[in-house]
Amino acid sequence: MPSIKIGSGKLGGRILKTPKNKSLKPTPARVRKQIFSWLQPIKQDCNCLDLFAGTGSLGIEALSNGASRATFVEQNQDIYNHLYLNCSDLKILNDVNILKQSAENYIRRTKEEEFDLIFLDPPYSKNYLTKLLPKIIEDFSVIGTLIYIEESNFNFSEFDD
Repeated sequence: MPSIKIGSGKLGGRILKTPKNKSLKPTPARVRKQIFSWLQPIKQDCNCLDLFAGTGSLGIEALSNGASRATFVEQNQDIYNHLYLNCSDLKILNDVNILKQSAENYIRRTKEEEFDLIFLDPPYSKNYLTKLLPKIIEDFSVIGTLIYIEESNFNFSEFDD
């Protein structure tokens, strides 16, 4: 079974088990290391959203490095099950909200939730960011919210006024 090592923080060195799934594209360790190097120190009351969570490696790294809460949104049942088991094994279930639903449904149905840190790593073959990013910024961010986006070919000029 494939696995991912948590790179830093209080859970550093622990292993996340991942399913074999061609659509799963975990953020490489060197990229996660760089992201969390930029984010240090994470404020202690940080509320994190890991949309299109997959393995949950970004949200789990955030928790490992000081975030107080993480919400994971994953619609694939097998990947969701692995994420839940990994959070259970890491004993962080009290600090997480793991939702089995599509990102679109979560964005459409969730009200009055604000995040300090948002990870967006959607499937590259879909045009999710163009559809979802304006609503995410409007409804889920506060002044100072950081949004990390992984996308193969995203054109930010679509959002210029």
